[in-house]
Amino acid sequence: MTLMVQLEDAPVAAPEHTSRHRAPFLHPGSPAPALVEHGRVTTHDELARRVADLADRMPPAATGRRLVHLPLARDVAGVVGHLAVLAAGHVALVTGPDAESITARFAPDLRVADERIETLSQHATHLLHPDLALLLSTSGSTGSPKLVRLSRHNLGSNAAAIAQALGLGPKDRAITSLPLHYCYGLSVLHSTLHAGGSVVVTDRSVTDDEFWREHTEQRVTVLAGVPHTFDLIGSRLRDTLPGLRLVTQAGGALAPDRVTELTELGRAKGWQLAVMYGQTEATARMAIHVGDEVALRPDAVGRAVSGSSFRVDRSGHEDRDDGAGELVFTGPGVMLGYAEHPDELALGRMLDELRTGDLGHVDEAGVVRVTGRCDQVAKVLGLRMDLGRVGAALTDAGHRTVVTADPQHLLVTLVIDPAEGSTPHLLRSVRDLAAHASGLQPGAVVVAPVDAIPLLPNGKTDRIACREHALRTLRSHPADGAAGDPLAAAVSVVASSLGRDEVDLDRSFAELGGDSYSLVQTSVRLEQVLGQLPDGWHRVPLRQLALEATPPGRHVRWLDTPLVLRAVAAIAICASHLGLVAVPGGAHTLLALAGWSMSRFTLDTTDPRARRRRGLRSIAALAIPSMAVALVGLVTAGGYGWENVLLVNWLVGEMEWGARINLWFIEALLACSLAVLALLSVPRLGLVHVRHPWAWSMALAAAALVPRWILVPDSTGATRGLPGSVLWLFALGMALGVARTRRQKLATMALTAIGMWDFFVEPSRGLTVFAAIAVLAFVPRIPLPRLLVLPLGLLAAASLHVYLVQWQVFRVVDQPVLALLASFAAGITVWWLLQGPTRALIDRLARLRPTLSTPTGDPS
Repeated sequence: MTLMVQLEDAPVAAPEHTSRHRAPFLHPGSPAPALVEHGRVTTHDELARRVADLADRMPPAATGRRLVHLPLARDVAGVVGHLAVLAAGHVALVTGPDAESITARFAPDLRVADERIETLSQHATHLLHPDLALLLSTSGSTGSPKLVRLSRHNLGSNAAAIAQALGLGPKDRAITSLPLHYCYGLSVLHSTLHAGGSVVVTDRSVTDDEFWREHTEQRVTVLAGVPHTFDLIGSRLRDTLPGLRLVTQAGGALAPDRVTELTELGRAKGWQLAVMYGQTEATARMAIHVGDEVALRPDAVGRAVSGSSFRVDRSGHEDRDDGAGELVFTGPGVMLGYAEHPDELALGRMLDELRTGDLGHVDEAGVVRVTGRCDQVAKVLGLRMDLGRVGAALTDAGHRTVVTADPQHLLVTLVIDPAEGSTPHLLRSVRDLAAHASGLQPGAVVVAPVDAIPLLPNGKTDRIACREHALRTLRSHPADGAAGDPLAAAVSVVASSLGRDEVDLDRSFAELGGDSYSLVQTSVRLEQVLGQLPDGWHRVPLRQLALEATPPGRHVRWLDTPLVLRAVAAIAICASHLGLVAVPGGAHTLLALAGWSMSRFTLDTTDPRARRRRGLRSIAALAIPSMAVALVGLVTAGGYGWENVLLVNWLVGEMEWGARINLWFIEALLACSLAVLALLSVPRLGLVHVRHPWAWSMALAAAALVPRWILVPDSTGATRGLPGSVLWLFALGMALGVARTRRQKLATMALTAIGMWDFFVEPSRGLTVFAAIAVLAFVPRIPLPRLLVLPLGLLAAASLHVYLVQWQVFRVVDQPVLALLASFAAGITVWWLLQGPTRALIDRLARLRPTLSTPTGDPS
């Protein structure tokens, strides 16, 4: 029997001596190693047989080509499944372990995992183009599922080009340091197998000792990494790694000095660095920089891979002084096109060249340098957006604008009628519309009025001049911490943080409605314009705060300790859950911080109505985003119940290890806050607190130690997350918030030590929490490099949301380091998106419930 298969987009006949399918990247009959997993070697011949066996168990392509979902894991079974789908002539939809949004839109006919075939449809349900072989996901500016359509020719030609450029051969051995469902990780597998080499298959992280044990024992010759990988493995690369000859880098730009550093390290250790540039839309790699040229040109990404080329399109970029233009790539690796709907799977080739969206140069020797992104695509506060879409939304509303950006702001240059002037209402309207179109908060949008759009001599828009004008407007009327009038800067920062159009200069941040959740971002931005803030600045009227301003330091900033602890705790929580570090206790530290914040912001008033009003607002700010994220988790991911959505699992659910207690910290914090407010609603208790807040808080902590010892007698189990188990910790944080003398702080720490004794199974966890609380008690400020201020400030402000979304992120991203970074990015994004709606909902509730509203004349 002769089976027809398709190689390089052309049908060829399989050999008569076998009734097996054939797949690219395989070498039937070869006894050389192909895959190594846990020390077991699978030869190329054995791999070809397993691939053929699995392909034969799939429906014949002649009866209709199927869309096959491959949740591609880093194991031999996953590799066999991937190659078998290609061999059988079907289309592989390669994703990570969790891809509900993709499979919901592109419903697969089959699913292959662990070399088992699951039939989801008895017949082929999609019309698939004959050239289509593989679908990989990418993300556009809208974040909607978008697939890259790749052909067999794309895969084969790119693997061959990579192998040729890197000099890969049968003696080379790679290791799965990256997920296989990522374009980069999959290209390592393809190019190594194409060259007849072998791959060590492991799902270990590069931070695990076991990964490096396998790397050494199996004498890996080629190691692949993204920029962050090299931050994690710097010390490992300084070790002697037998057999290692090549380290490849892609997935983002490395700074030239870092490239030079790695090149010199490789020279000393006997390996070379290869810098590569690619996109999923180009199958994988577009340019490769290897050998001595990397040291000579550390700012370059190399030359185009074999059979490919770059050109620079300066259309629309003529105003750039550096002569850069958009890099346009041509070659056999260029995708067939995108697919955002199942009907598009039937399309053939839609483009012959790829507009990369990157700015750069190509010199006379063909060496490519990437200098940035095109103006129409920008990342503001980590959120990628299409500036053209924002501009179109403003144009549709009747405004003449030019939209640019810097890393922290969306910059809108607005043409106004000189006779009418730029009224505050007009500027606010344009700001709000731009914020809505971009997904940012209004505080991140700068609107700069002009009489006319600046033009170049050729009559085209001078985008650089527009951007500079907007930045000058930002500096003169700072909304995010530029130099200028200190009072105007302070007013602008507080107004944008609290969502107010008008601010009373003789009121403080707290009196204007600020709470512990808006404190973090406000303090970071205020210190950028006012310099070091005094202790208790949130109670100082803005006019006085501006008069006492000191110039910000150039290189070092002193940040409030609670802000730093919030950020560090958020990092420790996610990293510990992923197994990247062993620094548990972050959530319990945040409970103490929450008590500290409650004393400082909610209870720091003698008016019981104001205290209750602030407390309920703070609780609403905690509960609303928590319930929203829990509801999303219930609907999309499973594992959560309605008890989690209502934040009462501790009361009516099950406190057992698993997804149901993921939100224990939120539930405990909510219950502790409500308990304290309820106690203070008793007139006598409220009066005692007003007169003796530290003694009141210490008494509550001492009383709360009784249920703590009853509920957690043996320092085991999930009961350590019950509100009754942690109320003492929350109360001690309250005590520290109002402790005024060193003796009071020492007494608070002594009671903390008693409560911490045998509270955790691991003594190190208790010591970590105790140390963090000690820092909170005795170190009011911490010096940090200025470069760390913004990222730590964002992380601290979004710490609640990072905690909330981490579980959903971990289900989607299986590589620990990427999962950690994705959790931070997702948490910060959700924080930005939910700030406005949460504040609006709280205000609406306040109008419905008098207890939440602010009476006329009440300063709070």
